[in-house]
Amino acid sequence: MLRRHRIIAALTAGAVIAVPLAGCGSSSSSSGDASSSDGSKVSVVASISQWGSVAAKIGGDDVSVTSVVTSSSGTTSHEYEPTTQDVANLTGADIAIVNGAGYDSWAVNALADDTDTTVINVADLMNVQEGANPHLWFSVDAIDKTASAVLDALKASDSAHSSDYDTNYAAWTKAYDSLKQSLDIVKQETNGRTYVATESVAQYLLDDLGMIDKTPEGFKNATANESEPSAQDIDEMTQIVQNKQVDVLVVNDSETSDIATNLDSAGQNSKISIFHVTESMPSEVSNVLDWINMLAASLMMTIPSSSSASASASASE
Repeated sequence: MLRRHRIIAALTAGAVIAVPLAGCGSSSSSSGDASSSDGSKVSVVASISQWGSVAAKIGGDDVSVTSVVTSSSGTTSHEYEPTTQDVANLTGADIAIVNGAGYDSWAVNALADDTDTTVINVADLMNVQEGANPHLWFSVDAIDKTASAVLDALKASDSAHSSDYDTNYAAWTKAYDSLKQSLDIVKQETNGRTYVATESVAQYLLDDLGMIDKTPEGFKNATANESEPSAQDIDEMTQIVQNKQVDVLVVNDSETSDIATNLDSAGQNSKISIFHVTESMPSEVSNVLDWINMLAASLMMTIPSSSSASASASASE
């Protein structure tokens, strides 16, 4: 138990991973014309703020970054209805970053015939097809590959500031390595632990942490396709939560439904550990690396310790 407390303390103390850069960059939500910024800077427009934060850190003071969908948008990207200005910002950018895999089809479609904008499609980088889990920003591998693609695109677009971008990328890589070390520490507690989820939003992160998804297939497939799970699937899921047959219930707070609300209530009543997560990066977090680290720390504080979980399992036998 003492070791666990030390791990949590270390993660919480390092919840914000410093990324010292050659320049702090400029970043904004898509509330206006992205081209109105300093014309000497490379313009980068991202469909979601998670990917925009990567460009802002690697680009530093030499780029102007606009993210279309942020935590203040009031919706997730796959439900977002872009404005004419949003589309103009995307097609007018030097570099556009889209998530792909059906999560932001409005952005992918807007750029389909654009030959002037360098498009970074994260799903393409990861070979993830439409219909698969599109929440790629929870994958540390996807973050790493996107950062590398952003560096290449910036240097190709603005070779005069290549050294700045290299310096910023080196700092980013150091922060990324620090995150990986933190996740390795967390994995010592989470590896092999089980969970069910109201929606598979955090699956990539939980996979990275060695956790095992016990969500009934029927329930999982229905929520992935944005359809209603069957009564049998809902009952099976509810029984798992009520009887604490897994270590953690994962709740996506970005997608509210009666089913998710009822499962959350059932979890609170059964006193199962509940891990709350959102799809959009919180406004108080400056970059996706910090966010993933904060989520890992939150999970460590949520999940029961290995010893207490074993005791609980023995008591229920």
